[in-house]
Formats: sequence, structure tokens, C-alpha cells
Amino acid sequence: MDRPSRQDALAALYRLHYAELARLGFALTGDWALAEEIAQEAFVRTWRSWGRIRREQSAPAYLRATVVNLSRTSLRRRLREIRAWQGLAWPSSTTSTADGNGEPGADLLGALRQLPARKRACVVLRFCLDMSEAETAATLGVSVGTVKSQTAKALQRLRELLGGVEMVAPQHGGSDE
Repeated sequence: MDRPSRQDALAALYRLHYAELARLGFALTGDWALAEEIAQEAFVRTWRSWGRIRREQSAPAYLRATVVNLSRTSLRRRLREIRAWQGLAWPSSTTSTADGNGEPGADLLGALRQLPARKRACVVLRFCLDMSEAETAATLGVSVGTVKSQTAKALQRLRELLGGVEMVAPQHGGSDE
């Protein structure tokens, strides 16, 4: 069976995964416009790297990893800009709502923003995208053990930030493959 053309394959991937990638970017950055730019950039980078993607089934994982990495880079850049403009270190606490309007989930987004990038990525991939520990590890390029420990530490910190709210891990039908 012939492999579809790069254009056809990426068009199909875009239809299937763009919304998921934009949500992932938003969960990692807290900014919809930036999340959409990051998702689009992930597809551009996939277009450029298409010849190096050996199996078409690997493309969604490549896209997710690209979104995670671009989000991390964007957050670092934003932090440098804030420090440069304000001449201050990153604030140790932020408001608990995303924009102060009390929207549902705003407390969680505010708490997520307070987590370090790797812990935030583990939580978002595991809970928002319902990925297994193995899938999360592959996306982040770390071991399953690292995903487990980072997720556990992140959930503990979120419990503290959210006043004892219990976090429940996603269920994957018995095995976590």
C-alpha cells in the first residue's frame, strides 16, 4: 500500500488533531491565541520534518511533543519578557482565577500555571488528553517512572493550591500501555 502524499497525510492529521493540539497548548500556556499559533507551528514543523517521520502513526505523538516543547519555549520567553519589563522576579503567587472573572475551571488553570513546566505537562497530558503514563512519557521524552513521580508531585501541589480538592487519575481499562 502506498503512503499518502505529505499534503494529504498532513491535511488528515490537521482535521483529526488540530483541536486537541490547540487545547493542549492552551492548557500549557493559558492563552488561546498563543495555543492556536503553537498548534499551527507544530504542523509547519511536521511538514518540514515529514521525510524523517518513518511511520505515519508516529505523527500525532510528534505533533503533541512539538506542542509541549513550543509551549515550554513560549513560557520561558514570556517569563524573560516579564522580568525585563518589570525588572522583577516571577511572582511567587498569582491570582487564583485566569482573568478574575470567576469562570468555572479558572482556579484550576491558575493553579496549573503555578506548576513547573514538566509537572504541568504531565498533568495536562494525563488528565486533559487522557493519555496513559507510557504515552505521556513518550511525548515528553522521559521515563514512565518520571511521569509517575512528576504527576504525583504535581497533584499534591494542586491539592495544596486548591484547598484540598481531591484529584482522581484517569482510568485506562486496567493496563497502562
